[in-house]
Amino acid sequence: MPTHIKTITCQVKTFLYNQGKPHAWIYCIKEGFVLVNGLNAEGKHGITDLYGKGNWFGPGLFDSSALQNAEAQPGCIVERYSKEDFSALLAEQPQQAHSVIEQISRREQQLQKRLFLQQTAALPIRLAQTLSYLFQFQGQACQHGHDRDVYLSQQDLADMVGGSRQSVSQLLSSWKKSGAIDYTRGYICLEDTVKLHQLTGE
Repeated sequence: MPTHIKTITCQVKTFLYNQGKPHAWIYCIKEGFVLVNGLNAEGKHGITDLYGKGNWFGPGLFDSSALQNAEAQPGCIVERYSKEDFSALLAEQPQQAHSVIEQISRREQQLQKRLFLQQTAALPIRLAQTLSYLFQFQGQACQHGHDRDVYLSQQDLADMVGGSRQSVSQLLSSWKKSGAIDYTRGYICLEDTVKLHQLTGE
């Protein structure tokens, strides 16, 4: 039975771990979002992923220093596990092992897809497919009257898809007018799944 699980409630943006530093913990998101980001050798900032409710993550999963930062967004609630507690949980609930493997596999496939799109697709396709993935796998019940939302700034989204903020903002504005998505302070909201899918080129 896990005995040292700690629940962390983040009222403001909170770094759970920092790039390049040893960190042995494993996390599960109970509510909210965690943004994964980092800096290169020249100090340029980049966004790798956004994790939502139910996601497992953390350097403790692979016995390593943190490769990037994990930044919990305001309102995020996570549970923190030691490796021993995590192993005990999996022994008690074997179905969790399948869930974790599935999540990691899905992330790997999505990162491979984003890399391929970065090399081959125009910005509108990259943006639409990234939003579609985020809404499907990381989105949470929208508090603004829409279907689902993700807590992500337009600048962070631009970093994820490799576009300028101006270009991404122009596309989002156009898609908002078409009724595919909406956005408000800090959130991007799914308005119409079919309309967004039509923008993905699939």
